[in-house]
Amino acid sequence: MNKKILNHLVQHRSLFVPSLFTDKQVNLIQKYLQRTPLTATERTYLYSTIKRKVSALQSLQQEYYVRGEGMIPERVEAAKKILQELGKPQAFISGSFLYRKEYNDIDVFIIGKKRAAYYQDKKHITIITEKDLHRPLFISTAKYSVATFEAVKEAIPHRAYFDEIMFLYQWLINQVLEGENLKELRDLIFWHYLHVKKELLDARSLEVETQEIKNLNQEGKIKMINSITKELLLGLYSSTYLYNALSRFFQSVKEMAKGYNTANIPIFLNFSREVQHESRRT
Repeated sequence: MNKKILNHLVQHRSLFVPSLFTDKQVNLIQKYLQRTPLTATERTYLYSTIKRKVSALQSLQQEYYVRGEGMIPERVEAAKKILQELGKPQAFISGSFLYRKEYNDIDVFIIGKKRAAYYQDKKHITIITEKDLHRPLFISTAKYSVATFEAVKEAIPHRAYFDEIMFLYQWLINQVLEGENLKELRDLIFWHYLHVKKELLDARSLEVETQEIKNLNQEGKIKMINSITKELLLGLYSSTYLYNALSRFFQSVKEMAKGYNTANIPIFLNFSREVQHESRRT
């Protein structure tokens, strides 16, 4: 239940008793706020009768922030209802539930003191901190959401590390060759838009961009992943640093080739030489 409303009820009980609440009910709310142990009967009464009244009051004063285009109107209303039932002052719902007819789960984000994640029926609940709201990934999520507060904050810049990018690049190429789902492709596209195009995509736009590449054939996917990764590397690092880092990468792949004759090796070697050549031209 919303503790802000509960505290208001206790502090201004004369406004609500006896018109909306009884003295007994407000006393029980006070015990709950003071963390006084409740009997089984009191807990049942609190989470049934009193909770319904508090939820009704919250719905009257609750303001919702809806950001993003193409949402299914019924899903927006369903999201508001879920947020109302949660009773958290800072929470938002994002993801495919808002715009796709078929969806796997409902992505619910709650602002708390410690990170956690768990499932509750079809709701995938993720608890993030106030600081997380300034991370580009969560800003992207909040930019397409239904929220109980203004969830979109100013980003704290973070440059992706070379090893992170190259690990992701190799992982994606291997997934393409093995015909897998490319779940992490959205991370590469996210970084590319953020660091090269200087644009922070919302969650739905990011999925659209990702799906366009997933719909290509194998050759098309590899070509796009190479192109995006090359632009990202050239945009982030100096020519000297990049040339030297890719020289080390090239040598490590050549060493790997001595023990393995796999389809990914020539792709990695050609990619590193191509980006090295481009880095010298910039």
